[in-house]
Formats: sequence, structure tokens, C-alpha cells
Amino acid sequence: MRPLIAYSTGDLAGLGASRYLVDLLRARRCSVGGVVECFESDLAVVAGFNVDVVDLDLYSWFLDGFNSIIVLSRHRAESGRKTLSVHHPGNPTREAHGGEPLKLAIAYPALAWELLRAYARISSELGLEGYEVTLEATHHGPTGLRAPVVFIEIGSTEVEWRDEKARAAMAHAVAESLSRKPGDCKAVSAIGGPHYPSRYTKASLEGDMCFGHIIARHSIRSEDIEVVVRQAIIRNHPTPVATLVVERKSLNREQRDIIGRVAGELGVVVNYI
Repeated sequence: MRPLIAYSTGDLAGLGASRYLVDLLRARRCSVGGVVECFESDLAVVAGFNVDVVDLDLYSWFLDGFNSIIVLSRHRAESGRKTLSVHHPGNPTREAHGGEPLKLAIAYPALAWELLRAYARISSELGLEGYEVTLEATHHGPTGLRAPVVFIEIGSTEVEWRDEKARAAMAHAVAESLSRKPGDCKAVSAIGGPHYPSRYTKASLEGDMCFGHIIARHSIRSEDIEVVVRQAIIRNHPTPVATLVVERKSLNREQRDIIGRVAGELGVVVNYI
């Protein structure tokens, strides 16, 4: 089984990066019913869909045939923050943005780690100093695919989505990750912190800590925290994480007690920061 690189044909960032990636992989055209466009090489299949990438669950009949999925995507933020980001999909609250509420996709911490580190190095080589390379918290679908999923994104306005250097950086980071197996790293999931978690990003870029799901402080709800924390621990490839990093100030005592109980039941170490 090969990995799949997916994008929406209506997404300026994803579509633009896919063109660079097809050239880098020397991929040839293929044909799959229901898929707008398809390319394949020995390393991966690259496919464009006519739905937004948060709704890729609609194509589970096709996507479930791959061992991992990397999604090329734009990132939108009202702040206009210029970002090159990596994250896992999922809905940690009852408000779903694609997929199902209170459901997390299968994360792939080691692959996300490789993509983030390659993105940082390549963007620097291409002179993209104005962009912030960052992890993002888990915040949208798809949620129902059987393969692990990682998003790599360009943010946060149309100006950045059309930036050819940013598109090239995304494509080169993905191509580099496809050329080798994910490296050894310490897989963890995290609870707490902001949407752009600079502390976790630094730990990934400067050390060997790789992150699965990151549940930002604004997504934490006492009534839902148990089901979300269980998934953040379990829904990781190839195995559940053994460590949960928790930002103490993001939680109240009741929430910390719930996390401690769930972690204890699953044999997971909790590191408070």
C-alpha cells in the first residue's frame, strides 16, 4: 500500500502545491472513478477532489485503500497570520467542521514530525522568513477515515495561498517525507495551550518529541473531556501514545482529575507543564 496525497481542486494552496509535487515525483496520470484528477508514482498517489478537504469522508471508499494520507490545504485565519502549518484532523467539540462532532481522526505523530521539520528547513532555504512554521491544534474534519491523516497547510489569506514559494515549500516537504520512513521520535498527545502552540512546535523542531492530537484550551469542555482525551491517546498510528502532555493552567481541578483517571486506566504517563 502506498500513501495518498489529497487536495481539493477548488483550493488555491493545495492545487498549486500539487502541481509542484507531481513534477517532483515524476507522477503519471491515472484514472479513478469519482476523483477529479489523479497522478501516481512509485512513492504515492496524488489525487484531487471536488469537495473541500474537511469533507473527504465522502470518499472513504477510495481513501481507505491507502496506508496514510497527507492533505495539501489552505489555512484561513481572520488574523491574516502568515503560516506554514501541520496538524491532525478531528472535532474535539460538539461543533463539527467536516466529519463528526467529538470524533478525532487517526493521527500519525512521526509523519507530522517529519513534515514539520522539512517544512521549516525548506522554507528557510527558499527565503520564506515572513512565515511562521507551526503546529496547529486539532480543529476540523475529516474524522472517519481508516488511514492516519496529516494536514500540511499554507495560511492565512489568498495572497499566501497563491505564493509560489510557499507552494513549492509545501511540495518539497511532502516529497522529502515520502522518500524515507518517518524517523524515531517520542510520540505524545497534548491537552491545553493555544491554537498555534509555540511551546509544542519548539519541542518538535528542536528535539525528538512528535505530537499526535493537540487539544487547544478553547476546545476543552468538562462534559466532553473524557471522550476526547481517550481518543487523543488511542487514535494514533502505529500505536496509542504513552505520554500525555498537559498544560496545567488550561484546566481546572475537575478536568485534571478526569484526565488523570483516564490516563491511569490506559497506562499513560501525564506530564504537566
